[in-house]
Amino acid sequence: MEILTHSRIAMRQVCPQKEYYHYVERLRPREVAWALSIGTAWHQALEEWQKGSNEDEAVAAGLATLDWIRPENDEEAYKLQLERIRTEVMIRFAIRHFRPRNLVAVEREFQLPIVNPATRRKSRKYLLGGKIDGVCEDEQGKLWILENKTTASIEQFKQSYGMSQQLTLYVYAASRIFDRPIAGAIVRAVQKSRMEPKRRNGEVVETWEDFRDRLLAEYEANPAKYLSEDEVLRSSEQVKQFEAELWMECLERNWQARSGVIRHNTSNCHQYGGCPFLPLCLGVEGARESMFFVSSQSHDELSLTETA
Repeated sequence: MEILTHSRIAMRQVCPQKEYYHYVERLRPREVAWALSIGTAWHQALEEWQKGSNEDEAVAAGLATLDWIRPENDEEAYKLQLERIRTEVMIRFAIRHFRPRNLVAVEREFQLPIVNPATRRKSRKYLLGGKIDGVCEDEQGKLWILENKTTASIEQFKQSYGMSQQLTLYVYAASRIFDRPIAGAIVRAVQKSRMEPKRRNGEVVETWEDFRDRLLAEYEANPAKYLSEDEVLRSSEQVKQFEAELWMECLERNWQARSGVIRHNTSNCHQYGGCPFLPLCLGVEGARESMFFVSSQSHDELSLTETA
């Protein structure tokens, strides 16, 4: 059966052809996607910390996920070291400032039947899948999902809470996994910094160690700017609406499969730096072989595999 995760559903909403390249053909750009790489390092570090590792162990686990990157020139080597230090500082800052929680699950993966809201009939083709950063229990015995995020702007990120499909999906999934109501989501976010080592006449004049200390001092001096922990609620009506839309997602996918047509959302080709698959859609000769590799799995964030 095919697994539908938040990431897969969201990518199809952006562009069905993009989703097909990524999840069906399993194509991945050879060029380093820094935002994704930093996100992976961040989540790996927070996972280790939530499982009981100390700060240094968590940092080491997170930064180890960047070891696959092989810079080909001085510019790329500088970029890698810069992002390693920025990531390390975010991890240390988060661990020192996030409130302790009574965790009942860490990095909880799931596969759940998708059901027709009207008949409760299970889909024979699709499963709902994902990985929840954590689940915790508060002093009143209520369960909350935990989401650990990095963002370019905390204030702008908070504006997404109300309609966040990911939060609704995880609240819905957790309520089925634990067979009890979920109070909502606790969203813990750290803002990325764009600080760089000091320069004079275009030349770097600050050591990496001094830059790391200065960056960490900047975070520590402005915790309200760089960190937030918010409780985000979901009503029963929102959860029911999500379940209905999830079933509609399945019906639309079945229709697409029967028609044999995969739509292109051409309004998204140049959004957020441009779609990495644009050369394929344009039919650029040799693009597939030179710009992409085939991943061994459809869902990079999951260890669970799809079933026949």
